[in-house]
Amino acid sequence: MIRLMIDDQYAKMPWDKIDTVIFDVGKVLLSFEPRKILEEQFPGQTELHEKLLVKMFNSPYWVMMDHGTVTTQEAEIAMAGLETELRPAIRHILDNWIDLKDVIDEGVEALHACKAHGKQLLVLSNYMSEPFAYACRKHSFFSLFDDLVVSSRVGMVKPDPAIYQYVTERYHLDPARTLFIDDNPANIEAALHHGWQGFCLNKPGKLHDFMAE
Repeated sequence: MIRLMIDDQYAKMPWDKIDTVIFDVGKVLLSFEPRKILEEQFPGQTELHEKLLVKMFNSPYWVMMDHGTVTTQEAEIAMAGLETELRPAIRHILDNWIDLKDVIDEGVEALHACKAHGKQLLVLSNYMSEPFAYACRKHSFFSLFDDLVVSSRVGMVKPDPAIYQYVTERYHLDPARTLFIDDNPANIEAALHHGWQGFCLNKPGKLHDFMAE
């Protein structure tokens, strides 16, 4: 039987039915737009942008960094591959992309609303360890969370079922009373299969409307 996302069950957030709210970070709390990053760092260099999208952001090596199985130095070499001339540009992006994160207001507003309603708050995000630590220092809203689960620190990535089981067991969650907010449909699908409630932030304003009282 198919499990429905929470906004397909309720028009507004059912506060009395949720104990824990788990937030993804990228595209939920902080923007992550590779094309914007590339344009800001290398203005007008369209050909280079297309190469770096493939070599970096759409590469398995980026996932490996999230997983914590390769260092940025190793990824720099692997991402360039035979095109060694790309290494300086790749290194530049790896060193600077974390400074280009804009706050997503509706995500942070939802976080504050959940805090005001007394919910346990967790992060569950695929993220590299050092950039995540930098983001936590830069953005004070991370202090609202009760704990932070980051892929590179636990050696598991979404949508691996193991990471959902890990979070459930570590925080003694009741899956049916746990809401996960993520932008990636595959991550929400995995959460639903695990018995969590899910909300897919795949449209601007969608979360704001759902949380508004």
